[in-house]
Amino acid sequence: MELPIGYIIMQYTSKESRPVKSYLRWANRIPCVYSEYVLRQSSSIQTVEEDSNCIALLKHYHSLAPMSMEAHKPMFLIKPADGAIGAHLYAVQRCYENFEALTKKIISICK
Repeated sequence: MELPIGYIIMQYTSKESRPVKSYLRWANRIPCVYSEYVLRQSSSIQTVEEDSNCIALLKHYHSLAPMSMEAHKPMFLIKPADGAIGAHLYAVQRCYENFEALTKKIISICK
C-alpha cells in the first residue's frame, strides 16, 4: 500500500506572511490527526509549520476565485483582459509563484 505524500493547507489568513494565531490553533491539530489516522503512526509534532508531512500552506486568494471561474482559467493564469488589474494582478503573480513552488516541492517529494 502506498502512503500519501503529505497534505496541503489552503485558505489560511495571514498577517505579516504568517498565519494568524486563531487559524494556527486549528491548523496545529492537523499533524497529529494526519499521523494517527492517515499514516497510522504516533507523532509528537506540535505545529503544522514543523510537520514534514505538510507540503504547503497556501493562501486563499479571495477575489481571484470568481475571476478564474469566469475566465475558465486557473487563478494563476488570469490576465488583465480577464479583469486582473492593479492589486489583483499582483495577487495573480503571487499565486503563480506559490503554485510553482508547490509543484516543484511535490515533484521533489515524488522522485
